[in-house]
Amino acid sequence: EPLRIEGKRVKFRPSGGARSQEAATLDKTPYTDPDIEEEHQKKLWDLSEKFRVTAVQFGVFYRPSYPTNDSEALKPRAFSVEWERRYDNDSEGWLSFEYDHKVIRITLGSEMKDRVGSSIAISFANIQKIAVGYDYDPYICFDTFSPPIIEEIDFHRTLTGDKAKDNHKHRRRIGFINEGHGNVAPYAHHLRLLLYNSSFDVPARFKEMCEIAGLAPNQVIFCEWHNKVEAYRRQFFAPKRLYQLQHDFQRLPWCIAFQLESLLHNRLLHTDDMCALLKGVQAMRNCSDYDDQYISALLRHYHEKLEVCSIRQSPLKLFEEVSKNFRTNVFKPTMKDPGNFPCSHVTFTPTRMILEGPYPTQSNRVIRMYEDYLDHFVRVDFRDEDRLQYRWDREVDGTTFLQERVGGILKNGFQLAGRYFEFLAYSSSALREHSVWFMSPFKHPDEGLVCAESIRNNLGDFKATELLRQPSKYAARMAQAFTATDPSVKIRNTEWEEVDDLGQKPYLFTDGVGTIAKSLGDEIWETLCAGRGDRRESTVQPSAYQIRFLGYKGVVGVDEQLDKLSSGIRMRLRKSMNKFPVSKVEWAEIEIAQSFEHPNTCYLNRPLIMILEDLGVRIDSFKQLQEDEIAEARTIHDSSSQFRKVLDTHSLGRSYRLPYLLSKLEGLKLDLQTRHAVLGFDNRFIRRIRQVSMIDILRDIKHNARLRVPDSYLLVGVADEGPAYKAAGMENVYTLPEGHIFVQRVRAIGKPPQNCLFAHMKNVVVLPSAGTRSLASKLGGGDLDGDLFSVIFYEPLLPSDAEEAANYEHAETWTIERDSTVEDICDFIVEYINSDVLGLLSDRLLVIADQSKYGIRDESCLWLAQLCSQAVDYPKQGNKVDIDNNRLPRTLIRCKPDWHGAEVVSPRKTDYYESDRALGVLYRSITLDDPEIEPVNQGNQQTPLTDPISQRLGGLVKPHLSPSLRSEGLPGMFKRYVDELNYICATHVLSSTSGNRLTEAEVVAGTILAKCSQKRWRKDRTYRMRLHVSTLVRDIRQQLVEDLNANREQLADGLSTAWAAWEYSQRQNHAFGAGSFGLIALGVIFDCLDRLGGVEILGSDAETENIEDNGSYL
Repeated sequence: EPLRIEGKRVKFRPSGGARSQEAATLDKTPYTDPDIEEEHQKKLWDLSEKFRVTAVQFGVFYRPSYPTNDSEALKPRAFSVEWERRYDNDSEGWLSFEYDHKVIRITLGSEMKDRVGSSIAISFANIQKIAVGYDYDPYICFDTFSPPIIEEIDFHRTLTGDKAKDNHKHRRRIGFINEGHGNVAPYAHHLRLLLYNSSFDVPARFKEMCEIAGLAPNQVIFCEWHNKVEAYRRQFFAPKRLYQLQHDFQRLPWCIAFQLESLLHNRLLHTDDMCALLKGVQAMRNCSDYDDQYISALLRHYHEKLEVCSIRQSPLKLFEEVSKNFRTNVFKPTMKDPGNFPCSHVTFTPTRMILEGPYPTQSNRVIRMYEDYLDHFVRVDFRDEDRLQYRWDREVDGTTFLQERVGGILKNGFQLAGRYFEFLAYSSSALREHSVWFMSPFKHPDEGLVCAESIRNNLGDFKATELLRQPSKYAARMAQAFTATDPSVKIRNTEWEEVDDLGQKPYLFTDGVGTIAKSLGDEIWETLCAGRGDRRESTVQPSAYQIRFLGYKGVVGVDEQLDKLSSGIRMRLRKSMNKFPVSKVEWAEIEIAQSFEHPNTCYLNRPLIMILEDLGVRIDSFKQLQEDEIAEARTIHDSSSQFRKVLDTHSLGRSYRLPYLLSKLEGLKLDLQTRHAVLGFDNRFIRRIRQVSMIDILRDIKHNARLRVPDSYLLVGVADEGPAYKAAGMENVYTLPEGHIFVQRVRAIGKPPQNCLFAHMKNVVVLPSAGTRSLASKLGGGDLDGDLFSVIFYEPLLPSDAEEAANYEHAETWTIERDSTVEDICDFIVEYINSDVLGLLSDRLLVIADQSKYGIRDESCLWLAQLCSQAVDYPKQGNKVDIDNNRLPRTLIRCKPDWHGAEVVSPRKTDYYESDRALGVLYRSITLDDPEIEPVNQGNQQTPLTDPISQRLGGLVKPHLSPSLRSEGLPGMFKRYVDELNYICATHVLSSTSGNRLTEAEVVAGTILAKCSQKRWRKDRTYRMRLHVSTLVRDIRQQLVEDLNANREQLADGLSTAWAAWEYSQRQNHAFGAGSFGLIALGVIFDCLDRLGGVEILGSDAETENIEDNGSYL
């Protein structure tokens, strides 16, 4: 039967062959099921209908009234229209669904009448609820988590007929539609649309299309008379009202004004509520019982409570309750930590300003210079509305917007809470997160007016240097002073010297590495331990530190030969470590960026698996590793020792010292479950920690292919100093021979021989200082300024193929014709944010490698690899990757491999294909269940101190208890702890979803389980959360026992307080925070017992694994 279309017979004939480019693409493209494409096309057809928009309104949802008693019904929210524009007469607007982009788009403007139009894009993931109904005309109210994306469209651009060229950057990102909208956009982001009343039921049809597009049915609510969303014009954010509020804020102390600003800018209160709240704040300030810090802490606590309060409770009633309860909780500042300081955080998005803090943030050299003026420094992030980093579609031009929004803030500063803030500088790691430092100028008693320019001028002697004509490198050198570091010891200028490097440029053997005497290393370690309030008896003292010192940066390894010198030199720094000149000073501090006291675990990841597979490693080898990892993760419930092993392996639970606590409990003959004479201490809270930890590990395995490599380590590299001492005349010195490399297969020498100078070094890999080229430079273009090297002994992963090491030649640094200014640095930051495409490039490389039959050897992958190398050097060299002119390769097909949808919320099967590569096989072989919501206020109340832990510990503790010690302060201590823990759970979340909070178990484990499409954001939030938690835990420990090295009487007092705190946590076991509070108390109990001595039953530490002196040297 012939094929017919509309009754006409279709004939086929040879066309002479496909074009070579198309044939090549088809040849290396994977097969995809045509049913998927057919279903996709049907979706597009069903969603092709558009809705006519007659008016666009931006405003806020609010409650006109609240119930006065429990029986009174809650009235619906209303909508305050703060800005409106009509599109029914001189212009037009259309609402449409873009299924492929998961977006509802409102296009505003007439192509016939308007030269430029606007576009409002609402992503499906950003929609919390949609209310539809009739208010004479049909209306749609979007309740979104964050503001929609607004763009400008050039209707009358020149068209060529080439769709790719015609649509290239034809939309421009903007922050607001017009000036009037710009006035209210920072405060009012909810959207209400009025639609043309057609002959059909418009709201019903819109709701139907939402379900076709994949939105949940309960997300779209049809509002009738009893639950109608009434619209009013309350003018909450009229310019006059905002001006009056800002005037009132300026008259308040900074700490109070910042918290009030956060309530307004974070959209928790509108101006009516703010005015009422201000009266309460002023009344408190007029009362001598409250100081400014107390009121600031109260408002910070109120902010957190507002986010989770009942919808039936008015904000002002809540403030009265919070104030009443907070009065019994006498505020006590966090104990001082020389490495951290309380920092306020400001995030600028396209339309708004988000305020957080203050909370503990790691300090740096500059911050420590002005410790009496800490509140004059703020951390500023630049992010998109969803708080992820800026990403542009091919059709969108964001350059002009970033220049105006980000560049304008960097160059002009900003006003906040009565202070003016100006751009200061950034650290290299912060720049990668699009984060910088701002400061508010202040008067110093010795230095006079301290401003951003004066601080930058005092960092180094940059005048008349080539650096001044290289804005990116100039800023990168200043960034050294802003690297997050811990203070250590000061050294006199006669105790250190600069020495020549070993090897020849550009492949120096000692690039970035120097040495320190063992005695100096001892002093540094002692200072670090004292600053952390931890003696670190269980850890191996580091053999290497990553440092910042004056204008130097890099790693210093312990060199015992320096202790034998009569010259008094205790530190030798290489010329390659000297990044900029600094005026000669008599004393200077050695700042510690990282101490390498234990080896890191070596893991595989997606790029490494893709490379190794194409170099001959069998898929079965990866599968076996994954099966072993999954099996071990699931043993977390088997026993205390397995629980401890899993936590230790994956660096979980360290803030609360969980591995240490478990080892001590095992020493008391306790286990998770009761077995014979061994009592079981498991409970609901411990089970939840295990569940969270297991989900975190399994998620990392599935989403990131993070597989631990057995018998392998990730170690910092240092250089063999033997050749340097040989050149100086020392005889009979062993030196490492030139290394052999097969990808990353490195010949190790086993136990170090006699007469080598690195026999004492632990937890480092010593690389040879011999040959024609440094071994580090062959391993991904590395050096020795802090790079970590994977040292793999696991035979199944050693590839059968070998490749020659790339040259990794750096391009010339971007240079201008004059001395650069701070404005040039600001321009570079803007360009960096706009051109930060490393993630895009590496992701595209993996997708094409998956789709192409040539794998990573596909020419597009090789080109992308070169671009990745350039992108890595971009922050320092200043040479951006121009993806428009550098021919960014496209993926071979529309669909992406299934493993690419790992962190996507509600992935659609029409967007992905099953990958037959190792990553696809690994991804599909593990199933993850969504984490359960942690039960609140549940728990079996039992008599305190009757649990197995208390029974075993009681006999050891009671002989040391102090009968005179009183514990009346424990309720206040516990409340302070819970308040801060609640703030941690509310602040360090990945999304701005209302009521979204971390669980107590997540905080204890040290992880965040929520999905996130950008790994950088999860990593940054997790780091901030862990630092915040560690500071809180250390504070509570110091309140329980001030000094673990005190005399026996003071230790007995500390033990008594900790035992009382442990008992109190059991009395409160139904309350949030009680479980983790008990863990802190338990740790202090074990610490005190250890130091009081005579406790043979207690087990040994298993907190940290180290490479000991057993022949595992490299």
